[in-house]
Amino acid sequence: MQLNKEDASFRRSLMLVKLAWVAGAVWLYITTGAVLTRYSKLVDLPPYGYGLLAALPFAGSLFQLPASLFLERYGHRKKWFITLGIVHRTLWFVIAVLPWVLPAQWRWPGFLATMAVSWVAGQMIVPAWVGWMGDLVPARIRGRYFSRRTQLGQLVGLGTTLLTGFVLDRATAAGDDVLLKTICVALAVAAVMGIVDFLFFLPVRAAVKRSPDESVSVLGLLRAPLADGNFRRFLGFTATLTFGTGFLAQFYWLYAFEELRLDNVGANALLVVWPLLTLAVVSPFWGRVIDRVGRKPVLLVAGLVLVGGSWWWVFMTASSIGWWYAGVIVANMMWPGVELSNFNVMLSLRESETSRNQASGYVAVGSMTVALAGALSGLFGGVVAQTWQNARPEWLGIEWTYHRVLFGLSGIFRILALGWLLGFRDSKATTTRAALRYMGTNVYSNVQQAFFLPVRLLSRLGAVTYKVGKDRK
Repeated sequence: MQLNKEDASFRRSLMLVKLAWVAGAVWLYITTGAVLTRYSKLVDLPPYGYGLLAALPFAGSLFQLPASLFLERYGHRKKWFITLGIVHRTLWFVIAVLPWVLPAQWRWPGFLATMAVSWVAGQMIVPAWVGWMGDLVPARIRGRYFSRRTQLGQLVGLGTTLLTGFVLDRATAAGDDVLLKTICVALAVAAVMGIVDFLFFLPVRAAVKRSPDESVSVLGLLRAPLADGNFRRFLGFTATLTFGTGFLAQFYWLYAFEELRLDNVGANALLVVWPLLTLAVVSPFWGRVIDRVGRKPVLLVAGLVLVGGSWWWVFMTASSIGWWYAGVIVANMMWPGVELSNFNVMLSLRESETSRNQASGYVAVGSMTVALAGALSGLFGGVVAQTWQNARPEWLGIEWTYHRVLFGLSGIFRILALGWLLGFRDSKATTTRAALRYMGTNVYSNVQQAFFLPVRLLSRLGAVTYKVGKDRK
C-alpha cells in the first residue's frame, strides 16, 4: 500500500530518532564506563570528587527551568535541541585534550569544570526533547517505541563496552602514559559519535502542536504543577529514589576496581555487559506492560524487586561474586520498567493539561526536583566516601568499606521511595493484582516460546525436506 507524504514523513522521523541513538549509545557507553573512571584516577580526582562527578548531571538539570521558559515564550524547540546538544557533546573533545594542556595539579579541577559546562548544555535540551517527543510519538505506542529504541542502544552499548574493555586492558599493560593517551583517543571518538547523534535530528519533523506565548512567566509556568497533589506524590517518589541511587554509579566502578580487584574487561562485564544483555531482553517486555496496565503498577512491582539491587553488592567479595551478582541482575531487570514509567508519566501530562503552560511547567518542576535530589545525592556520597575512606569496621562478618556503607543506605532510600506511590493516582492503570497476572502470563509465554523454539525450527525443517521429496498419492 502506498503511503501519503504525511505518513511517510512521520515514519521516517520515527526511524531517524531510533537510528540517532545508535551513535548516541556509542558516546554514552564510552563516557560512562571504565574509560571515565580510569581517566578520573589518572588525573588524580580525590574521593569526594567522585561524589561531585555524580552530582554534576543533576546540578545541570537546574537550568531546565530557564530553558523551559525560553521555549514557551519563543519556540525554536528543534534548533535549541540540536545546537545545545552539539555543544554538550563537543566539550568531550576538550576533556580529551585537558591532560596535555594543563599542569598536573589543575587537571582534575579542569576536568570537573568542563564536565559541569557540558552537563548544563546537556540538561537544557531536556524540556525540548520531552516536548518534541510528546508531540511526535503517539501515546498508544510510546511504551513499545521507546523500549525498542532503548534496546537498540543497549545492543550497540554491548559491543562498545566489550571493545573498550579489551583496548583498555592492552593499554594498561603498557603503562599509565599509554593508557591515558588511549583513553583520550576514546573520548575524542565518543565526542564525534555524540555529535552525529544530534545531526540525525536535522531531517526529523518539528511536530509543533503549540505556538509560543510571550506572556508566559516563571510563576505561570510553575503554578499548576506545584498545586497538583498527585504530581507532588510522584515528585516525592522520583526525588527519594534519585537521592538514594544518584551517587552509586561512580562507586560501583571504584568498588569493582578497588575491592573486587577486576581488570577493565572484568569490570565492564560486571557493570555493563551482563546488565545490557538482560536489559536488551526485558526492555520490550516493559514497554508492552506499561501500554497495557499503566505506570503505577509497574512502578510498584519493579520498585519492590529493585530494593535489593544495592544490598546484594554488600555481600560481594573478590572470591564470592556468583549468586550475589545473580540477585543484582534480577534487580537490574526492573530498571527499564521504572525509567519507562517515569518518562511516560511526563509525556502523558501533555495530553491531560488544563492550561497552555502546564505541560512545560510539569517538566520543569520535575526536572528541578530530580536535579536537587541528584546533586544532594552526589554530595552526600562524596562526604560519606571521604569521611569513611580509611575506616573498615567489621559487622555481621562483613568489612564495611565506604562502598558497602553507601550500597546499604541506597537500599533503605529505595524502600522509602515506594511509600510515595501508595497515594499516587494513575487513571489509566489496572490494579496491581491484574498487572501481576498479566506480567506472569507474559513471562510464562516468553519462556515457553524460548523453550520450544528448537522444536519449532526442527518441525519447519522437516516440512521443507518433506516437500522436496516425491509427491505422494
